[in-house]
Amino acid sequence: MRWSAALGGACLLAVACAPEKGTAPTTDLVSASEKTAVQRSLALGFNNDSFYLALATYVIPFIDQATPQVNAPGDTTKLTAVQLSVTSSGVTEGLSGILAWRGFHPTTGIVDSVFLVVGTGIVPPLHDSLQVLQSFTVPGAGSAWVIAQATDTSVQMWQSRTGALNVASASYGAGITATSGYTITRYRGTLAGDYHLTAKLVPDSSTTVTAGATFTGGVYAVKAAISF
Repeated sequence: MRWSAALGGACLLAVACAPEKGTAPTTDLVSASEKTAVQRSLALGFNNDSFYLALATYVIPFIDQATPQVNAPGDTTKLTAVQLSVTSSGVTEGLSGILAWRGFHPTTGIVDSVFLVVGTGIVPPLHDSLQVLQSFTVPGAGSAWVIAQATDTSVQMWQSRTGALNVASASYGAGITATSGYTITRYRGTLAGDYHLTAKLVPDSSTTVTAGATFTGGVYAVKAAISF
């Protein structure tokens, strides 16, 4: 899996130099150990995939808030949103996504389930069908992954075959800008919408899982705009 070459390469270059700046969150904090557990689960599932490496370099270090959502069985899912845009040579490409997880165990550093839902575009409203993609370059198309981690830290991954990511709105405060051969502006705010998906175990098997979330009231979000 990959972004287009321009978007992926530009993000990796920008992240290599970008400082961590911005207003610190005060509520719904994600601890360093919890964030590490989520990142470890993703890393094991994606196994050095270039798409994930870009997200791991850029997105996860900036995730320090997540919106809790109580599920019917009584557990809690935490959700956070991210929007990325890169403008290079007058061309802008972008992604919108949701990272969610549940079942973090502080004593073992394991998180039971992680959900990554990504669509193409950054300007709401967005309605992306979820499927298997090789690159995020087709408007209206996206993909999603579900990762389950066992107590021995091994993981299983499912990828979406059907479903949708809908972004109804996004709202941000003032951005923090840094310039060093490029310009990167990072914003904090909220993003509202929903997603639902049916995914098959990777490699393509008959084993499926379903997942979904509705966040019409908005979840914490980070937006980064990079230009060259």
